[in-house]
Amino acid sequence: MPGKLAPPPPLPGLPASVEEAVATALESNPDLIASHERAKAAGYDIEVAGSTRLPTVELFTSGTLNDSLGSGWLDSTSGSDRTTSATAGVRATIPIFQGGRPAALERQAQASASAALEQEIAMERDVIAQVRAAYSSWQAAQSIIESTRSAVAAAELSLEGVQAENTVGNRTILDILNAEQELQQARVQLVTAQRNAYVAGFTMLAAMGKAEARDLGLDPGGPLYDPQDNYRRVQGKVFDWSFDPDPVAQSTRTVDTPAQDGDIPSSK
Repeated sequence: MPGKLAPPPPLPGLPASVEEAVATALESNPDLIASHERAKAAGYDIEVAGSTRLPTVELFTSGTLNDSLGSGWLDSTSGSDRTTSATAGVRATIPIFQGGRPAALERQAQASASAALEQEIAMERDVIAQVRAAYSSWQAAQSIIESTRSAVAAAELSLEGVQAENTVGNRTILDILNAEQELQQARVQLVTAQRNAYVAGFTMLAAMGKAEARDLGLDPGGPLYDPQDNYRRVQGKVFDWSFDPDPVAQSTRTVDTPAQDGDIPSSK
């Protein structure tokens, strides 16, 4: 059950300008990085397809062992009941004509690479649009916060004036209630603007590729998963029975948390 709520911590790494945000996104956005790597891999596919028209050289070895195991069989050449042989060689293959298959494979790879390049540019445009839109929303929310704070201060001052006038009989209780309602509405607008600014800032960090746990300084209760560290840990394990312990859930469960309702617990 949620207890006393506290304001969320400030978001780290917010950019000073939209240009800085875009530059960070072009370097760190995971979708854009993946699109770039796919385009690079498609370029290698062109070279692989073209290599099918090149000669190939193979080294091969083979060996045989024949043993009669006392059955009386003798080799006609050596006169022995056990013979061995070994063969080693080099085989070279030079393709002369393949019916246009290498050229067709290369054209296919080129078409795929062209599509991958266009997809990378499309992803870049989408990421830049996301960052710029999120930055504009964040800036707008910051401006709304400043104006709403002024509205809250004005509503507080107005309430004080109405209360003072009520003491001398110039205002009624209804005027005080109206002033309190205006102050409450201004405070709600301020909290809403702060929430919108936080969401816009987080959206911008996500588009920049800076919304991971390590970027936000979150404590997961253990070491953060790093795919490169995990690869280095397991790359030399060739034994069939070398396995990790069975996984255990790390997330907290909410099955024992009662459903939320509209009751407001007493502060006493």
